[in-house]
Amino acid sequence: MRRNQFTGFLLLCLFFGASLGVCVVSECRSEELHALNNPSDPHNDGAGEQELLAILNQERIRHGLSPLDTDEALTRIAREHSHNMAQQGILSHDLPSGNLQIRLNHAGYVYEAARENLASARTVVMAHKALLKSPSHKSNILATDVTRVGIGIVHYPYPCDGYLYITEIFATPREKYEPSMVQNLLENRVQEIRQRGGGEMDPDPLLDELASSSLQSLNVQYDKTELRNLLAASASEWQKNGTTGLSRLEVNVQLLHNPKNLSVPTSTREGRAQSYGSAVRRVVDDQNQPAFLVLTLLGITR
Repeated sequence: MRRNQFTGFLLLCLFFGASLGVCVVSECRSEELHALNNPSDPHNDGAGEQELLAILNQERIRHGLSPLDTDEALTRIAREHSHNMAQQGILSHDLPSGNLQIRLNHAGYVYEAARENLASARTVVMAHKALLKSPSHKSNILATDVTRVGIGIVHYPYPCDGYLYITEIFATPREKYEPSMVQNLLENRVQEIRQRGGGEMDPDPLLDELASSSLQSLNVQYDKTELRNLLAASASEWQKNGTTGLSRLEVNVQLLHNPKNLSVPTSTREGRAQSYGSAVRRVVDDQNQPAFLVLTLLGITR
């Protein structure tokens, strides 16, 4: 994170990949914020939240974009962050409760894209105008990859003369999948490949069985040695069962946060896939995000 301080103005920006942008604008001097010792009790400003939502959506409509729907879960997360900032007298994405990504994960909010704007100003209109003056903040407001918004506003009289602490969280929630749905999605992709003349890709019950048993012992953070051992064991069992007409067995493993990104390999450098077997397991990655581990065994012909 880079921090640039100017007299009477504080700007913070943080980006997590392409899907998560976090920006902060403050019109209260940072030395005043850090001087806070015995703050008054902050309280939510529900009317201000509704006012900012209306202004924000008017801005999107003016630019030909769809308005954002209010998300109750995002609103709770935004209000909690604004409250924590007000209590501590600072504006920050990364309080002890964590940055936006950590806060969303802790709340169990599964998303495809998420962005956050933070601001402090005397009025909602002033805060919105300040955000629009920065391209990075404006891009969050006018983002095309989000459909929901949660706004949390806390009124805090001291030391900023009645300033508001504002959190805007923009997101697109991820569709919820079950392992069986991911398995069906893979089979549908195979059918599409066959209809386009992309190969035989016949389902093989033995490969399905081997994929299922292998997947249960596969670590989420798998390595090449683990995959080689898995493939060797599967190939040995495959040959022992008298499978003929195929030259070799290949393995493909995907860790998917969004099953829509599922891909189906149809060939390797060794040849085309004639048969396949697959298995799907629900997992949690090292960021505590839900995901699916998909293992596909390919029977290859030269």
